[in-house]
Amino acid sequence: MNVHWQPAKYDSLPLPHEGWGARVVAGFDFRGDETVIDAGCGTGRDAEYALWNLPRGRIIGLDASPSMQAAFTSRFAHEERAKILAADLSEPWPVDAACADAVMSVAAFHWLPRHDRVWHNVAAALKPGGVVRVDAGGEGNLVRLLEVVDAVGASSSLPEWNYAGVEDTLGQLRAAGLVPVSVELREEPAYFDNDEVYADYLRSVVLHKLSEIERMQVAGLMGDRCVDYVRLEVTAVKPG
Repeated sequence: MNVHWQPAKYDSLPLPHEGWGARVVAGFDFRGDETVIDAGCGTGRDAEYALWNLPRGRIIGLDASPSMQAAFTSRFAHEERAKILAADLSEPWPVDAACADAVMSVAAFHWLPRHDRVWHNVAAALKPGGVVRVDAGGEGNLVRLLEVVDAVGASSSLPEWNYAGVEDTLGQLRAAGLVPVSVELREEPAYFDNDEVYADYLRSVVLHKLSEIERMQVAGLMGDRCVDYVRLEVTAVKPG
């Protein structure tokens, strides 16, 4: 995942990610004293929401981006119960085995080429009985937007996203020793109020490497200021 993130800009936008993160966190039945790993934690926005539900617990954020690591550290500068570790999620995680009661991840998995490796890392980090909940771009994500990008001749500038489907994910969960509870695809298009915000969102979140002219062409051809998201939502449990 070779993207130069701008955390301040990222957090200033009207992100549908906030709803995705809230949904992931709300699906946990926390006691309040758990250790939770946020895999691909970014600026720590979702980790902060989770920590509100963990009055005696703690959050371990994992992220590969130095700029996101710095933003996370700044957000939790006065909070001892949150820490971040530099980590490529596809490689072995820098945490102790069976250290976490829960693992969460919001809008990160689709940036990763080897989901099978990530699920094995999740299983290794979870305690027996631990729960993982994930939101990510899923099969069918951005189909309309990508067709428009192709129409303006800019497909070569796109990242190599990995939008997984239900059957592949079920197989990978089971191979990692996790028991699927639910694996679903949800169509959830995001619409933006004006052209300026839409262009800023495309520039900062989706179409990072396109030229400004290409992004303007894409925005114009989309017409309705839409990003046609399809979310892959996963809940699974480690037996024990």
